[in-house]
Amino acid sequence: MQVNNDDERKWYLATKVLTSGLDATEQAEWETLKNDLTFQQEFTLIEKYWSKLDTLPYQQIDPEKDWKIVRDRVQQQVPLQRQRVAMPWLRYAAIIVVCMAVSFFVGSRMRNGLFSSGSQQLTTIEAPAGSKTYITLPDSSRVWLNAKSKISFDENFGIDNRYLKLEGEAFFDVVKKKTPFRVETPLYTVAVLGTAFNIKAYSDDDHVSTTLVRGLVNIEYTTPFGATQIMQLKPNEKIIASRTDSGDASAKNYIFNHERGIDAENETSWKDGWLSVKGESLRELARKIERLYDVKINFENEELKTYRYTGRLRQLSLEQVLKALSLTSPVEFTIDEKNVTLRENQSTKSKYRSLQAP
Repeated sequence: MQVNNDDERKWYLATKVLTSGLDATEQAEWETLKNDLTFQQEFTLIEKYWSKLDTLPYQQIDPEKDWKIVRDRVQQQVPLQRQRVAMPWLRYAAIIVVCMAVSFFVGSRMRNGLFSSGSQQLTTIEAPAGSKTYITLPDSSRVWLNAKSKISFDENFGIDNRYLKLEGEAFFDVVKKKTPFRVETPLYTVAVLGTAFNIKAYSDDDHVSTTLVRGLVNIEYTTPFGATQIMQLKPNEKIIASRTDSGDASAKNYIFNHERGIDAENETSWKDGWLSVKGESLRELARKIERLYDVKINFENEELKTYRYTGRLRQLSLEQVLKALSLTSPVEFTIDEKNVTLRENQSTKSKYRSLQAP
């Protein structure tokens, strides 16, 4: 794209900041623009209204109409003598409207304003059972949602906060900013500035875990005595909280273990289409399969639930995954639409040696 003058170049870069991101050369240019206070004030105002404007009809995007709504609101805030200076970025308005909508909604199921907390509207993005979802958040951070997972955040996310709630499993690649990025799970909160990490916090699992790929994260939770405990993770480290009883999902019912020297890339390979397990029982593995393929798994033999597995398998069809399971353990299966039944294969049972949990 050819840009003809300095003002147009500024707003071309601003467009990319809000949508696709900058390359290394452009990032260097953007850093120098931080000394241009007038431009930064205008950009902050644009960024604010874009993130907060809840009247944009995302289901039927009309760039000219949508931009006019934003432009009119902004021009009410910008003094008349400065409006001529700000005009060059108007030609990029339609591009920004479309690109922001596309980058934010690709592959996702979004429900806007279904819940409210006080005067704040919440946005919920969900990956239903049987699918995964990738999203770019308003602050340009990226999130991969695993099957049967969702995140929620309010209308000020990326403006005066970077706070969201997670149910299920997600991989976060967080853009570094001064405002902390905080993810609340039912058990604890993960706080970062800029990093890449994975959180697994399904309500029906016995374990809640956070794995760090790069950067630093703090795990914050409340002890049974009411004190705040903070545990810090470094790359290739993992926090596993294991449930001790059937009580509510609070820290008092969990034991926290800090693991070091793990293979973080393997731990997060689910987002790249792998099914990885390490010393997991068939009961735990069955839950993963149920979420990934949107099925219900039934056990004819309770003993099967205790068999343990370690390995990595490409997420192929349901039948292919179950066949791989039957080749490594005495398991037979039948599939009836969305119902899967597992039973022991008596003829191969004596050949199977269960892997014990580490």
